[in-house]
Amino acid sequence: MNVNIVDGRKEKIFDGSTKVLIDIFRSTTTIPLILYRGAKYVIPVRTITETRKLKNKNQDYITSGERFGLKIPGFNFENSPYSIMNADLSGKIVLFTSTNGIKVLFKLIKYPGDIYISSFINLTATYNAIKDNENISLVVSNRPDGKSDEDYIYAEMLKSRLEGNEVNIDDYINKIINSHGAKRLKIMGAGHDIDYSIKVDMYNYPVIYRDGKIITKTKSQSHLIQ
Repeated sequence: MNVNIVDGRKEKIFDGSTKVLIDIFRSTTTIPLILYRGAKYVIPVRTITETRKLKNKNQDYITSGERFGLKIPGFNFENSPYSIMNADLSGKIVLFTSTNGIKVLFKLIKYPGDIYISSFINLTATYNAIKDNENISLVVSNRPDGKSDEDYIYAEMLKSRLEGNEVNIDDYINKIINSHGAKRLKIMGAGHDIDYSIKVDMYNYPVIYRDGKIITKTKSQSHLIQ
């Protein structure tokens, strides 16, 4: 097995490996939570304007997202695990746009290979889905203003586990709690999202991008864990 950690913002060309998109503060936590709360699927969208156009065409769509950490005016939800955790999204289709994670996703979809969406929220499900793959790229989304150390910590943990090492998840979580990214989130007034971003295995399914949609990788029609 060959597992690489890749800078999703700086890298311009990607190979055909299985890819895991990592943006734990907050996109790749929020998206699995949207599915956990019952959404049918998530449509990733590049821009705010495009999201609003899609919403205007179908008022049943739910909108979620942020720009530079701030909720977008008129959107139903932020890019926030805290705001999604108790939402009833049963059967809904959610349009989702973000500053970092979705920007990197649209770079990845130009290349062959499955793209998984992962954070602590579906850690074991992601691991089980990819553990037998020969080539894996763990793609950290990073930020426009620098390195997202929390994403690298998660990627290093998943890489170690994939390589057959014993992993103490609590040690990695403690590093993330004390990371620059966590401090930054608190300064932004979104510190409440930290606790929800480090909840391990709340969602027992892998989450994958397929044909313009982000879906739960299961044949079951039920997205909620009972």
